[in-house]
Amino acid sequence: MVDPRALRQRRLTNEYNELMCMNGDIIHIEPLGESPYEKYRITFNVRTVISDKPEFRDKTICILTIPPEYPKVRPKIAVDGSSDPPPWHPNWWTGGTWCNGYWDQEESLVSFIFRCAKTIQFNHEYTDSNIDSAANKSAVLFWNANKDNKDIIPTDSKVLPMVDMQTPTISIIRTNNTQG
Repeated sequence: MVDPRALRQRRLTNEYNELMCMNGDIIHIEPLGESPYEKYRITFNVRTVISDKPEFRDKTICILTIPPEYPKVRPKIAVDGSSDPPPWHPNWWTGGTWCNGYWDQEESLVSFIFRCAKTIQFNHEYTDSNIDSAANKSAVLFWNANKDNKDIIPTDSKVLPMVDMQTPTISIIRTNNTQG
């Protein structure tokens, strides 16, 4: 039987490799600590709204934290203190944490970060404008008032980087006693 800690370590290593393929000018990813990495500084170089005036910002720096129970427990993305205030968006808590909506333990960190970036861009497909489920209820009012104003939403139309989802990235671990 394969040790769950070894599986987690393998997954974190594979996730790191995928993240480095996504890393670039639009989404810059910096691992923090030692390998296998459980924390990353992510710089989203995309325009976002930071208040209901509206005020805009061209760069948001966040910290991705991977919990010890990952992948059973979702990772967390929160705005780094240098990027306060957080995006003024229905899917962002006013304290600076991204409300990702759902978590499937098979989702890659690349996909997770991609979804986060789409909310920073105020993309229609990645915004929950239901006032009852919104993290920032005041931002829902802003969203509903401006969602058809092309000068405001989406805030940025840059094409975000993605890793080729057709290529399998999670390797199978073979134990010494596996025949094949």
